[in-house]
Formats: sequence, structure tokens, C-alpha cells
Amino acid sequence: MTTAAAVESAADFYSKFNTPAAGWVAIIICSVCFGTNLIPVKKFDMGDGAAFQWLMCTGILLVGIIVVPQFYPLAMVGGALWATGNSLTVIIIEAIGLSLGILIWSIANMLFGFTTSRYEFGVFGIPPKIPSKPSMNYVGVAIADAESGAVESNEAPQHQRQGKCCGLGLVPISQMPSGVRRALGIILAVIAGSFYGNTFVPTIYIQKCVEGASQAGLDYVFANFVGIWLASTVIFIIYGLGKRNKPWLPAKEAILPALSSGVLWGLAQSAWFIANAALGEPITFPVVTTCPAVIATLVGVLVFREIRGKRNYIILSVAICVTITGVIINALSL
Repeated sequence: MTTAAAVESAADFYSKFNTPAAGWVAIIICSVCFGTNLIPVKKFDMGDGAAFQWLMCTGILLVGIIVVPQFYPLAMVGGALWATGNSLTVIIIEAIGLSLGILIWSIANMLFGFTTSRYEFGVFGIPPKIPSKPSMNYVGVAIADAESGAVESNEAPQHQRQGKCCGLGLVPISQMPSGVRRALGIILAVIAGSFYGNTFVPTIYIQKCVEGASQAGLDYVFANFVGIWLASTVIFIIYGLGKRNKPWLPAKEAILPALSSGVLWGLAQSAWFIANAALGEPITFPVVTTCPAVIATLVGVLVFREIRGKRNYIILSVAICVTITGVIINALSL
């Protein structure tokens, strides 16, 4: 079989995943992998996070190489957006802490992803994807917003990063006035969330506006992941130059776990591409941006005993019930 024939055969196979059943299975895989992708590196010191990001993105690229059926260069832009947003999280966590940072960029991620696919706005001429029951979709998004706040506010305080690192080693975040530091963190969290939320826009544009473009989500994974790796490499080089060729590097024992973290993330993102193609972004974004947080919190409670106390257990139980309700409502709006 020739290379072209193999690519065409893979594309035909991937197109079979464009069904609601496959979409919901993909969302389950996506939520589990997103919710557990940081477990491999939990016990390692990753310093200022710059080296970890590059290693993680290398693991992501490995998944893309395995998936590779076709290559759409424009899809790399979406990957570059994600990598750029991800690089900002180092500064955000140092400025406003992990809980508030995740809360803000998760909500921004969901809202940008939802609106750019739900409404046209004249952006690139991309047709909107409107569920059959829009009002239920709105309710699902509102519930997802409320659930994000409940889960993140319930996160254990020991997750807050209290290190003295600077944003990618270049900005003395800890030395800024508290008001300036908080404002910077909030603004960057919104920007990071907007980048995350728009990572699929180039793919949507290709699928809707380019004649003959594949409608299978997996056909865009490799290009997206190449964009992630290239952007993260450029960012790491800039970081290295800023550190005068003395970057902070993790221990050798942490390299494989960091790559494993990237592989799990790559599997999750690949599943999200499938879910988007099968269900549509207005359905997937409210679900995928909330369920992993619940799974990560459950792992923290059941495995690592990070959350204790009757009050916290009640809050977590309510958050889980709200999440399930939101998922059901979004499913019914399809």
C-alpha cells in the first residue's frame, strides 16, 4: 500500500467516529486523561515550569506522530495558541495562585470556545453550530460556570505554588505590589483562557470553509500538535536566552514522567477533536472544561487524601452533582 493510500484509508477510518456515541465515549476518555495527566509528575519538583512545558509538549508530539493521517498547516496555529497560553500559566500561578488561576482560565476557555463556535460574529466567515435546543445549551453553560467555581474554591490550599520563581524566569513577580501582581495574574489568566478556547478555531475554519476538507477530527491532530511543539520550543529558547543559558532543569528521574504527562494530555486532546466533530463545540466545551476538574479533585481525595473535612466533602459532592446535571442538560440539548 502506498503512503497516499494509507493516509486515505486512515482518513476513512477516522470519519467513522463522527457519531454521537463515539463523541460521548471520546468525552469520557478526554475527561479522564485531562483529569489525571499531571499525576505522573506530582512528586517531582518542576521548578519554574519552563522545562516541564517543553518536555510535556514533546510527549504531546509523540501522540500526534502516532495519529498522523493528514497534515493541514493552518491547524498548527491552534496548537501555537494553546502552547502560548500554557506558557503564561507559570506567571499566573505565581501571581494569583493555582486555584484562582485555574478558575479564571477555565471559565474563559469555556466561554471563548463556546461563543466562537456557537455564534458567527463574522469571524473568518465560520458558520455557527447551533444545538437543536439552544435554551438547554445555555443552561448547561451556566451550570458549568457555577460548577467550576465550586470545584476550584474547594481545592486544597497546599496546591498553591509558593515558590519564588519568576514568570519563565524573566519577570520578578514576587517583587511586584500585591495589587499589580493580582491584576497581572487575572489579565493573563483571561488571555490564557482565550488562547485555550480558540485552539480549535483554525480547524473549524478548515472544515467549514475549505472545499473538500476532512470532517474527521483526528485528521487535524498532528498539525495541531506540531504547532504546540514548535511554539513551546521557541518559548523555551527565549526562556533559555533570558536565563543566560542557565535554565532550571528538572531531575533526570522526572523526564519520563513529564513525557508521560504530555502523552496523557495528547490522548485527551485527540479525544476532544473526535468529540468536537461528532457533537459540536457548543456541547463539548462546557463538559470538557469542567469534568476533568472534578476527576482531578476526586483523585486528590481518594488517592492522595488532599482534601479533608466534612464541609469540603459536602462542597465536593454538590459540585459532582452539579457537573452531572450540566452534562445531562448539554446532552439533551444536542
